[in-house]
Order: sequence, then structure tokens, then C-alpha cells
Amino acid sequence: MTSALGESSVNESAPSIDSNVFMFSLAQDTNHRRVTMLAEDHEFSMVEDILEEAAKYGHTILYLNYKGLKSLPLELLQPPIADTVERLYLKRNLLKSLPSNIGQLTRLVELYVHSNSLEQLPDEISNMVCLESLDVSCNNLQCITPKIGDVPTLKKLHLSNNDLVRIPPEIGKLKQLVNLEIINNKLMSIPNEICQCQSLKSLTLDRNKLRELPRHLMEMHNLQEISVTGNKLTHLPADLGMMPSLKSIYVDNNPALFAVPFSLWSKEIGTNSCGTADIHRTAGETRLLVEVDGYSALLPPEIKKFSILQDPTKHKVQCLLELCLRAVHYYSNSQAALLRVEESDLPQYLLDLVLTPTAHCLAPSACEKPIFTSAYARLLKLAWAQPWQNQPGSIPFLGLCCSRECLELFTRFPVPV
Repeated sequence: MTSALGESSVNESAPSIDSNVFMFSLAQDTNHRRVTMLAEDHEFSMVEDILEEAAKYGHTILYLNYKGLKSLPLELLQPPIADTVERLYLKRNLLKSLPSNIGQLTRLVELYVHSNSLEQLPDEISNMVCLESLDVSCNNLQCITPKIGDVPTLKKLHLSNNDLVRIPPEIGKLKQLVNLEIINNKLMSIPNEICQCQSLKSLTLDRNKLRELPRHLMEMHNLQEISVTGNKLTHLPADLGMMPSLKSIYVDNNPALFAVPFSLWSKEIGTNSCGTADIHRTAGETRLLVEVDGYSALLPPEIKKFSILQDPTKHKVQCLLELCLRAVHYYSNSQAALLRVEESDLPQYLLDLVLTPTAHCLAPSACEKPIFTSAYARLLKLAWAQPWQNQPGSIPFLGLCCSRECLELFTRFPVPV
């Protein structure tokens, strides 16, 4: 009696279950489990099973990390997978190369081949017309194919921890590139064409062998952050701080960098362990050394003649080359374009100077005259604006002016009021 009543109460309270709803829910759970299993990328999951599911269900994201792959499976590069996959992750395999037919992945948006043994990238990467993100960090790359410039959709390019000694000038064709990271390589320079990457916001070149950055960086109107820590820099472009978009620059651990441009006085700057090298040995016989007010620094290599406020001669005649370059620059940039400078008119280094001067005058009178090979120099610190300059051994700012009069004004009023 009691058990019957109990059973009756249980039956009355139990909800009825529609078999169709149950099967649909089960199918959803099963499909969710498959997606989750792919997302978790279990190291024991079989490549064949992953590819089979991708072909059957049209997965757009494919995880093939930690699979010991020495080559890409043929199924990956053929329909139906090649027609659907948009993001491909191949971290920590044994790949020494990517096949030429990887260009058949025309819908691929992201390619992640971190921590393999790649020695080069195929030219056919230019066929990946939707590719936005490419990460080939931690490989054995010694060069990058010039065809990288033929991937116009590329927004993120990471090449860190390789053996790169140069970057092809074709990188300047990447008009949508936003983030470029080339850490821990062997770069001694970067091409001037990088300034053509007008969408670039973040440039990271830590731990290379760079001695300078191109003056053409001034032409990058969206660049917000530059990091070049752990290099061999001896100077920075004098006008770098005149870029309105630039918010921060990090140059820590550059022992031969003895000053930073005064134009950066209002930016966020990192300068730890700078200026610790022997400045006289660094200068050698080719670089001019300025010593004033207890500070020392190397002038940009373009500067062949300089004066300081303490020089006994109050009025000095400008060198003829400086006057000529000012005239050519002025008349070639005037609205009337009275003078057209052809590539054959000047040696390449002078042509570069005319197009992109070494600096512009910092006098608070808004002089802003271009400076090419001759300047009036001052070294100073602004600890109230940059607290790190209170620290012992911190490096000063280097300011350049076009005349003694401007230098005197800059000395009295170093910042705009």
C-alpha cells in the first residue's frame, strides 16, 4: 500500500520526455563534444580522426598541434577541407618546409606554425588571398620570400626567434599590416620601405643587431609603439617624437645609446641599461662626440659639423653643403615645386637627406627648419617630465637647432609653453 502510493506519487511528479527532443539534444551534445575536443586539442587525438571530422562537419578551425608532423597531410590541402578551413594551428611539429600547394588554402585567415623547423616559406604563400595572421616564430628561417609582399590582407606578422639577417623591401607592400614582431633574430638593419606600411601600429624588433632605425619611420602616421630593446643602437631618428601617433618607445639594453632625441620628451620611454659602453671607443673616427654640461652623446652619423653654446665664436658661417641642401629641400617641397629633384641628380645618400632631413630645429619659436649635415647641439635632462632621468647614470636628451640664435632660445625655453 505504502509502496504503491509512493510509486504513484513518483510517476505523477515525473515529467514526460519527448523522444524527438531527447535525440536532438543528444545530437547537439555530441556535436558540442566534437567541437570541444577539437578546441582542447588533446595531444593524444589522432590526425586522421581530426581530418575526418573536419571533412564531415566542415570545421573552419583546425588544431594539429603536437602531432609530430613532418609534412602536411594531403587531405588537408584538398577539398572539402581546403575549401572550408579558415584557421590552422600547427604548433610544435617537425615541419622543415611548407608545401607549395599550401596556396590552395585560399580561405585561410590565420596560419600558426610556431615552434617547428621551417627553413623557408614557399613563394606560393602569395596565393593565400585571405590571410590576415601569420606566425612562424621559433623556426630556422634565414630569409623571408619577397612574395610575402603579395599577401595584401596580412595584418599580423610574427617572425621571432629565427635566424633572419634581412627583411625584404617588399614588406612595404603590406598596406594593412598592423602588428610586426621580429624578436631575437640577426637583423642589422630594416628596409626604408617599411615606412610604406601605413597601417602599422606596433613594431617590435627586440634582441637583434640593429645599429640604427631609418629616418623614414617619421612617415608612418599610425605607429603607436616601437620596441627595440637589446640591440646595438647608437642613436635614434631625431624627429621620432614628432609623430603624433607615437605613444611609447622602448630602447632598454642598448649600451651604445648615450642620448635620446629631445622630440621624445613627452612620450613614454624605456632606457634601462643604456649608455653603459665606452663612448670614445664607440665613436671611433667616424662619429662626432658632443660633450656639454657634464653629459656626453654621439651625434647622428649624418651630422658632419656641430657647435654648442659654449663655443667662443658667437657667429659661425654655415657650411656650403648645408645651405645647398636647405635650398634644394625648400624649392623641391614648395607649393610651386620650382625644383624637381631626380634620382640621378644627387648621390643616393644626399637624395635621401633632401627627402627626409636628419632633424628639424627644436627652437620654441616654431622655427622647424630642416637640419641635414650641420647643427647646433644641446644635451639636457627633464626629470620633471621623465622621472627616470633622476636615476644615476640615466642618459640625457639631445636637442638639435639650426642656428645659434635658435639654440639660445631653446636653452632658455626647452619645451613649448
